Amino acid sequence: MYNSPVLFFESATLTEKLSPKTHFVKAAIICDEAYKEEAQQLQAQLFDTPSATFLFKDTANVRDFIVEQKMGTCFYIAANWDDAAAIFSTAVEEGLSEEELQVKIIGEKRKYIYCMKCFTASEIDTQATHVQCGCGAHLEVGPFYSKVRKGYIGYPFVPKTEGVK
Repeated sequence: MYNSPVLFFESATLTEKLSPKTHFVKAAIICDEAYKEEAQQLQAQLFDTPSATFLFKDTANVRDFIVEQKMGTCFYIAANWDDAAAIFSTAVEEGLSEEELQVKIIGEKRKYIYCMKCFTASEIDTQATHVQCGCGAHLEVGPFYSKVRKGYIGYPFVPKTEGVK
């Protein structure tokens, strides 16, 4: 059974620094115009690997660039979380695997929890281990990410109250 890749807080595709993967025949760099310095740094590291760079203002026309690339291309994405997630989803829809993608988030990463009480996903602090859902449930942030529910599993618990025996 094939599980489609998903971009989440601890994705295998996330990296702190874009770095060349040597077993690909071509590189495609996709980044926001504000982060073109990232693209230039990576391009300098690619040496003899043919590469194409796509600087976007919005993610609407990224699909055309992805579709134009040949098989054996490694895609490097440098963008804020929202844009990176949109580009990642587009790339996966066009058939790319996690092996063919490398993502650097510019700015803050995002983390989501799925409440097992009200069945909704909501954004949480990336360091949180316990949160309170909008429905009022206290949740422990589980170690497992659900690709289907698009969040870490939140396990409900009853918080201890001080002074109660």
